[in-house]
Amino acid sequence: MPPNRGCKTTKEIQKNIKYLHQYTSNFILLFIVTLILQNAEAMLDVSWWSSVAQLSSQLNLQQQLDELKEQQNPNNFYYQENNQNNYPKQQYAPSPSTECTELKGLSPGQKRICELFKDHMPAVGNGAKQAISECEWQFRHHRWNCSTPRELKGHIGPVHKRGTREAAFTYAIMSAGVTHEIGRRCRLGLLKSCGCAAAESRPQQQNINDDWTWGGCGDNIDYGYRFSRDFVDVREKEESIKRDAEGHGRSLMNRWNNEVGRKILKRHTKPKCKCHGVSGSCNLKTCWMQLPPIRQIGNILQAKYRTARRIQINSRGNMQFEDPILPSLTQQQKINYPLERSQKRRALNEKQKQRRRQRNNNNNRALTDLVYLDQSPTYCQDDQIDGTIGTEGRICSIEPDAPNSCDLLCCNRGYQSHIEEVISKCNCKFQWCCQVICETCRNLTEVFTCK
Repeated sequence: MPPNRGCKTTKEIQKNIKYLHQYTSNFILLFIVTLILQNAEAMLDVSWWSSVAQLSSQLNLQQQLDELKEQQNPNNFYYQENNQNNYPKQQYAPSPSTECTELKGLSPGQKRICELFKDHMPAVGNGAKQAISECEWQFRHHRWNCSTPRELKGHIGPVHKRGTREAAFTYAIMSAGVTHEIGRRCRLGLLKSCGCAAAESRPQQQNINDDWTWGGCGDNIDYGYRFSRDFVDVREKEESIKRDAEGHGRSLMNRWNNEVGRKILKRHTKPKCKCHGVSGSCNLKTCWMQLPPIRQIGNILQAKYRTARRIQINSRGNMQFEDPILPSLTQQQKINYPLERSQKRRALNEKQKQRRRQRNNNNNRALTDLVYLDQSPTYCQDDQIDGTIGTEGRICSIEPDAPNSCDLLCCNRGYQSHIEEVISKCNCKFQWCCQVICETCRNLTEVFTCK
């Protein structure tokens, strides 16, 4: 009996349909997994500072300081034998077990430095954590408030992937934060490869009076500067990281802004003095260099953020400003000075010198300007790629001139209000001796939030 070709064809069709269903299911599954991985990568592709900031909680700084004070106790024999100059003895606490290879976001060069200076990494983490807190405070009234998607609370989002003003501020404050914390811990004797500020790092003062002298133990700004430059900037210099033209431009931008943060911190490191004498007469002063508070650096960088300058990468791969620092002289201004009129020639030469001095001042000022490549997004909507949670639910002010006014913060979506009970201390009185007693007051306050 001849075979039934129709039945065979039907079986083949059913078999092909089965394979097609399996292939389609696998393709859909692969597509879904790819989307999940891309979304997870956008959330978990954290910068080096977001990963290193977690190290700050691994090392109890107060415990180190308590141990250091005990070691520096004058009744301690070890202190008496080894500390003859009354400077803090260089003691360092053992660092926690830091696995540098497990820290996400570190480049190969940063991992090598991490392995060589493991005792420095908690300081780097604490500096990054302080910088994040300062960034959140400076931008608390802005649409972008230095935050990230809720799944990564406490970290700055993927702003490092963009060449925006916000990225410029972030890189500068991070670099300054690491420099600040390393220099401070050197003074406290908590790092084994550095100590107090060296004498040659102190500024050369002209006409120094005899009633004061350099002494004490100053913050080691030079060591912090060098370590921050080596650790933070090495990522932007590594040839092993493949970069396209856009990545090369961001690398130049990041290195510039890193240096701006360190320069501003070093520029505002000032001498601090302590008086010596009978009954506070201050016959003699001992002075040392002290780092400025991170809040002062944050305020300066916030002003730099508002006046940041846009750059572009030229055909040679170098960075240049889009707006010139000083407009070039026109052909009419480039006049030939008559030789017979010496007085007019001297006046014009003086104007030329003034222009040159102004140009030099502008050039020096430009060295501490923040730079950016790309225009910032609106930051109105929740966007994990741009590193923002949007402004929905943010508290705003109905005052039109307020920095966090609802008109600006809510992106024209409107706002809603509700009543909250605020508990605060009030009617405080001083009671002898020696305490302050306050009452607890409950007030109803109308709170406005963005839709």
